Order: sequence, then structure tokens, then C-alpha cells
Amino acid sequence: MGRGLRGRAGWALVVAASCFVASVPRTAVAQRGKPSAPPTSVQSAPADVETAEALYAKLDYEQASSVAERVVKKNGLTHDQLVRAYRVLAVTYAVLDKEEQARDAFLQLLTYDADFQADPNLGPKVNTPFMEARGSFRSLPTKPGIDVSAAVSTNGGTLRVTTRDPTRMVKRVNVGYRWTSSGEYAVSQITPGEAVAVEVGSAPAGRTRLDFYVQALDERENAVLEAGNPNVPKSAFAEAGGGGGGGNGKKGKEEGGSVFSSPVFWVITSAAVIGGGAALFFALRPQDPPTSASLSPVIRCGVDRCN
Repeated sequence: MGRGLRGRAGWALVVAASCFVASVPRTAVAQRGKPSAPPTSVQSAPADVETAEALYAKLDYEQASSVAERVVKKNGLTHDQLVRAYRVLAVTYAVLDKEEQARDAFLQLLTYDADFQADPNLGPKVNTPFMEARGSFRSLPTKPGIDVSAAVSTNGGTLRVTTRDPTRMVKRVNVGYRWTSSGEYAVSQITPGEAVAVEVGSAPAGRTRLDFYVQALDERENAVLEAGNPNVPKSAFAEAGGGGGGGNGKKGKEEGGSVFSSPVFWVITSAAVIGGGAALFFALRPQDPPTSASLSPVIRCGVDRCN
């Protein structure tokens, strides 16, 4: 009898459990297993900097971090995109207590943007890994960056480029220039190094402003370092030469800029030469020996000499 009751009780529990499971929505059952991705999941979010920054602004640090991770793995990023993505990545790592990853991301960010400063209002959770990364950055033998100097006239010139790359992340360097304010750049590819010269062609007639940029690219074709870029170039100005853009005239500093070409100079010089010659004539002219008459005063009484 007892065994029968226990059997019937067990069967009742099985039926009750079956009814509970049947009453649970399928979505809830699915959530007990592998969670399904919500409509705004990382998988559906675009892998771009704007999305990562928008998620960060909403304080959704996990998704912002995940999107930023996907961004930095892409190829062909501009320098601005690279810097902005690593800013999100470094800060979100720190907020999520991923200290080592945050420190590495801050160090990478500093190699791209050596002047970056973490916001002190973010507190020690963010500033501690940043300060550690900055300490490592300052121990590098040189500060990463690009120096470029321009020496140009309307007849052409030279751009000299120095690439400082202590972490060996740069694979090649592109140098572009144009004498027009729009249109295509003439692009040269150089190897990283010190004072590498790039020759600049003659300017078209009437053009004196040279726009140029230098970008150092890594193995993913990302612009890890730059001095200007195609959208916001640097500029240098050349003095117009008498030969225009054809390359037959003299350089601007030599043409029309010399004091010897001034007519005023020659008028003054002529006067100085004439005046100096007269003075020199009287100075060198033989003088008569002095006489007693020339040395003694003569006193006259009226028109006659006084005795």
C-alpha cells in the first residue's frame, strides 16, 4: 500500500514538472541554455569608431570594448580612427578591471598619439594603468613620430623626412605633395629613416603654395604615424621665380630679391663714388710748399696794405 502511494506521488511530481515546463515560454527555455543575442548585440553592431564611441557614451562598456576590439583588427585605418578606437579600448578595459590589457592598450595609444592625457576625473581605476603605460613609454629610446622639413621654390625643391620608430611598427612611409589646393597628390614611397629626401617637381605657373603630407603605415596598412594627411595637409610657400613654373628661371630668393637689382642702390652708390672721388682728388693733389706770405696775416688800411 505504501509502495503504491509512493508510486502515485512520484508520478504526480513528474506530471507537475511537465506542466511547468510546458507553461514556460520557449524564449525563457532558450535563455537557460545558450543565451540568444539581443537585437542590439555586439555581433550586429557595426565595427566602426562611431559605434564604439556611441556605446561608450551610453556607459555600455562591454559592448564598446568589443566593438573597439574589432575595429583595431581591421586594415587600412586612418590615424584618427586608430587613435579614437584605442582611446575607447584602453578606457573600457580599465573600467572592466582588465588592468593588463588596459595598460597595453594605453601604451599602444601613446605610440600613436604621444601627447595623449587620460582624464583625471576618471579616477585611479583608469589613471593607474595609464600612468604605468606612460612610464614604459618614456623609457623608449626616442619618441615615436615624423619630422618633415620643406625647402622649395617654384622651380621645385626637397622634402626631408625623418621617421622615429623605436617600436619597429612602421613598414613603409608615403610622402604626397601637390601644388594645387585640390586634386591628386604625387606620392612617393620611402623607407623609414633619418632625413630621407623626396624631390619635388616644379610648380605650375602662378602657384606658390605646396601642400604635402607624410604617413607611416604598419603591416595592416594603418596610418600609425603621420605629419598631415591627404584631407588636412601641411603647407609650405615658395617665392615666385622669374621663369614661372617651367623651371628656367632663377629661384625666388635670388630673383628680384637682391639689393644689387635696386635702382636706388645704384643712385646712392654713384653719388658716393663721385663724392668720394672728389674728396680723394683733393686729398691726393700735390700741395704748394707754404711761404711766409701764406703763413703771415696780412692787414690792410682801406685798399692799401698797412705798414
